[in-house]
Amino acid sequence: MSKLKVGISTSYPFARTGFSRNAQSLLPYLYKTGKYELFLLAHSMQDNHPDLGRAPWKTEGVFRNFDQQRFNVDEGYKRFVAYGNTATEEFVLKNKLDVFIAAEDGWAFQPEFFFNKPWFNHINKNFLLWTTIDSIPILSLYKEWAEKIPQMWVWASFAEREMKLIDAEKYKHTKTVHGTLDVTKFYPIPSQEKQQLREKFNIKQDEIIIIYLGRSQLRKHFCANLEALAKLRKQNPNYKVKLLFHCHWAEPMGWPLDRVREEVGLKKEDVLCTYNCMQCGYWGVRPYEGEYKDCNQCGIKGGTPNQQAPGGTGQITAGVTSSITEEDLSKVYGICDGSCSVFTSGGLEYTNVESLLCGLPLASSPYSSGEDFVKNDFVYKINGYYFRECQTAFKKFTPEINDIYKFFKWVHDTPLAKRQEISRRGREWALKTFDIKVIGPKFEEFLDSCSPIDWEAYEIQQKANEVPKNPLAVIPHIEDNATWIKRLYKDILNMEVDEKDGGYQNWMGVLSQGTPRENVEQFFKRVAIDKNLEINKFSFESFFDNTGRKRILFVLPQSAGDIIWATALFPNAKILYPDYDFYFACDPKYFGLLEGNPHVHKTIPYQPQFDNLLFLEGAKEHKGLVDIAFLLHAPTQRFLTYLHNVQDKTQIDLLVKKRDRIIYADEAKLNGRPTEIMTARVQGV
Repeated sequence: MSKLKVGISTSYPFARTGFSRNAQSLLPYLYKTGKYELFLLAHSMQDNHPDLGRAPWKTEGVFRNFDQQRFNVDEGYKRFVAYGNTATEEFVLKNKLDVFIAAEDGWAFQPEFFFNKPWFNHINKNFLLWTTIDSIPILSLYKEWAEKIPQMWVWASFAEREMKLIDAEKYKHTKTVHGTLDVTKFYPIPSQEKQQLREKFNIKQDEIIIIYLGRSQLRKHFCANLEALAKLRKQNPNYKVKLLFHCHWAEPMGWPLDRVREEVGLKKEDVLCTYNCMQCGYWGVRPYEGEYKDCNQCGIKGGTPNQQAPGGTGQITAGVTSSITEEDLSKVYGICDGSCSVFTSGGLEYTNVESLLCGLPLASSPYSSGEDFVKNDFVYKINGYYFRECQTAFKKFTPEINDIYKFFKWVHDTPLAKRQEISRRGREWALKTFDIKVIGPKFEEFLDSCSPIDWEAYEIQQKANEVPKNPLAVIPHIEDNATWIKRLYKDILNMEVDEKDGGYQNWMGVLSQGTPRENVEQFFKRVAIDKNLEINKFSFESFFDNTGRKRILFVLPQSAGDIIWATALFPNAKILYPDYDFYFACDPKYFGLLEGNPHVHKTIPYQPQFDNLLFLEGAKEHKGLVDIAFLLHAPTQRFLTYLHNVQDKTQIDLLVKKRDRIIYADEAKLNGRPTEIMTARVQGV
């Protein structure tokens, strides 16, 4: 019996994101069961990346099947490509998957690439979205997804509750399944090792260190921790409490942490950071001194990014590119005495889980995923108030500085034995909640309930139902963008769309950014040709007439002036090739310029494939479409344009008597090497 084919679309396991760590735990667990054939669509990875072969399951990159022009100008589309949207259909169909698991923030998967797609409807019964929801009100996109699929899992229980408060029946299949991680890599370090590390990093044994680990970004309240410590310093000057911010302090668009530290009156030594060397991997804890510092371990000098070292050299503060292992991260936690995780909202804060696993008393925001932590009496609840985010109107949390101050004071004043008892209970709960040994069986139960997908029946049905597209459609000039886009769908793709359609909304956005209409129209026509080729209902041969005569194709997509200029070639070309039919490929809107020309047998719509001379004239087993093709739009160095009818190897002398004027060679010399003569004329020699 063949194994169930399970495809997962998520972050690359060896990256340093929350979903990467989740995949790093889930995929090996499923692989070791031996029950499934696994396929991974790795977000933000190129197909030819050498690291894709590191794992025993098949891993594919995502940068394929996308529109390069749109990719270059549309930042939203660029993100969709990086999250695998454009590669998903091929990933599912090529591998004939039985189950598809989409594991990422819900907005990463856009409806236009899934909903109403035949493949999506066919695999729908075995489609699982495992996602994070971080705020209320629930984003409408999550509700759309829940209405389209039979299984939707969320990482925090508040999300399940809020979905069911909206409509308990409609969203009854929403289920809380927490994200997971390799819990074996996070543990309390022995007291002796803690003392040694503190000595190594010049931290006094009687100092209390409170850690906050996370990315320096808007939703993380780093500054609240700084303000709370400043208050503690002012009211309790004898308390030896410091902060450790394990993050990249120079995060683009992040908090100006060193500046805020100065503003609230804290000394440099009051706030520590974690440095790591980009060359030797050394890591250490000390006050912030800037980025790209000399490394006293390997001796490399610090340097900002340049052509020789794109990532820079020396030591920088720890971020998503850090080389610090998770085992060493346990030691960073182990140096500390408490963890204060305050955030506006979040689907799951991994620092909460790691802090508990490493035996630290934890304080947390009580909102969104924080609910799952503060409901336990061993987690210190940070009170605060809520505000509404501009535009989205999402509910967000702001901590009360005085509550953070109380937590710092509590850690300082509470005897070690009591803190250790609280930490023990926290670690036990984290192990029971987030261990892959707990999460993994839930996936096994789901997967074992899935029956294989009949893809052969799907392919037969698709070919029977597929309506041929019309890449030859001539779209009239329509002033209104909305009407024009709908006309593209109707005339070229034989589809009806409305304003709610994701594709329609996307193209409206693309046009609003100034993308030329002709680029959009060409994209639609390329899609039409590709679709027709898939169902064998279109052939490029249909562009040409079966007259029994040889064919010459002149390719010149645009513009009006160039096309009119090119017609000057026809009289002499007809002398050279009297037994050939002349075809001219250009944008259909220029067909009128060639109507009535006695030398042109037929005008045909330009296609991107016509830029390839081997495709037009043939190579190896490919017969080709024409006998001779002249790519008039690229006669110099852009494309291969000199290939055919080479007979005479002698040099042809072209007599140039006057600048900007073509002097034709003796007709007797044309017989042997017509290609070079024609190319020379196109170039204006």
